[in-house]
Amino acid sequence: MLALRYYGQRDIRLEEVNLPPLKENEVLIKVTDAGISQTQINEFMEGPFIINKTPLIPSQEFGGIVKKVANKNDEYLLNKMVAVLPLVSCKKCIYCKEKREELCNNFLYHGLLGLDGGFAQYCIARKENIFLIDKKVLLTFVEPILVGIHSANIYSKFYNLKKKKVLILGAGAIGISVATIWRDYFKADITLNDIIPQRENIAKECGFEVLKKDRLKKEYDVVIDAAGTDPLSAKPAFIEGFEYLKKGGTLLNIGTYFHPLELIPSNILLQQQQILTSITYNSADVQILQEVIDSIKIDFSKLIQKIKLENIIEDGYFALEVNKEDFIRIVVEP
Repeated sequence: MLALRYYGQRDIRLEEVNLPPLKENEVLIKVTDAGISQTQINEFMEGPFIINKTPLIPSQEFGGIVKKVANKNDEYLLNKMVAVLPLVSCKKCIYCKEKREELCNNFLYHGLLGLDGGFAQYCIARKENIFLIDKKVLLTFVEPILVGIHSANIYSKFYNLKKKKVLILGAGAIGISVATIWRDYFKADITLNDIIPQRENIAKECGFEVLKKDRLKKEYDVVIDAAGTDPLSAKPAFIEGFEYLKKGGTLLNIGTYFHPLELIPSNILLQQQQILTSITYNSADVQILQEVIDSIKIDFSKLIQKIKLENIIEDGYFALEVNKEDFIRIVVEP
């Protein structure tokens, strides 16, 4: 099969790859949709930061059609459309026993950590790592939706989320997914901001309040950093977020940073502000995934531009490196 494989910084190759035979409880998926995330662009430009095994087929946000199953009892899955849930935990360590699989000591993640992802014609996944989907447009958004659910559940451990005034910095695929979950399912009051006008315009089309930075005030209960490292930004969202956070408020970090940031802790201490972090998702988040999806009120197709796998290097990675203004979510169609 044809696949894109990551070998290291600025080294990605389209190659013919052989698929291994199916093992017990595995399924073969013909990939129809695979998203290019900012994480993958960062890995290409400066990494590896997260990827720990090379060569690796990237993309943690993907799905397709089940074409083969290892177990006869699973034949009902044949020709069904599924999203891949990328997290694979050991189920044995202390964190897994506490149902905190996102912290698993033997953590694997399709497309990032130890397991191949979606930039290929086919992918093998465990039956427990697939999720039936009836809307094709959602295939590359199930993982970002789970990220949004997890971030809300992390915050809800400490505070009542309902009707909280929330500012999300970053209106990319993750930012809009998080905004959707917090607004439509958890009933928070959401405002979005992005440094790219095109992304702000699409967020408005999705029904969100969008404010330019000169209109933002120090009035938010929660500021969510969904931007992470962005060379176009004059100030990291993780630092800038405190400028809009009211006293006693919480900065929730989802975006990734792989270089030092300058922060004066006493500025946070004197305001008694909090910092929370949220990474990936766990089994508790998956349990409410369908319920959350049913609550979503936006049309994700507004965020998508499609390219072919054969063109992924030029029209995907290179395009997103130099021209983020034109894209929110590039979906690769093998």
